[in-house]
Amino acid sequence: MALCCRCGATWKVNTHKRKRKDLKCQSCRMHRALVIKYGSEKCIPWQGEFDKETLTIPLFDGKPVLPGIRSCGHTDCTNPNHVIGDH
Repeated sequence: MALCCRCGATWKVNTHKRKRKDLKCQSCRMHRALVIKYGSEKCIPWQGEFDKETLTIPLFDGKPVLPGIRSCGHTDCTNPNHVIGDH
């Protein structure tokens, strides 16, 4: 078993891998993604606020950011090339 040095979570590890003292779990190793690639498609995830009811509509100063349906299917995508129309 391994113990995350940041949050204390434990998980099973392969015993053949070398032992490290500063292990972090998958959640603690995550960083904000500026661009997410899906094959050749590049989505730009919204890094700001979302509407409180659905948690899917990106907001800036209380107004929707690039309102419309996304061709990629990701409601938080702010790539203007992916916006194809209104809801």
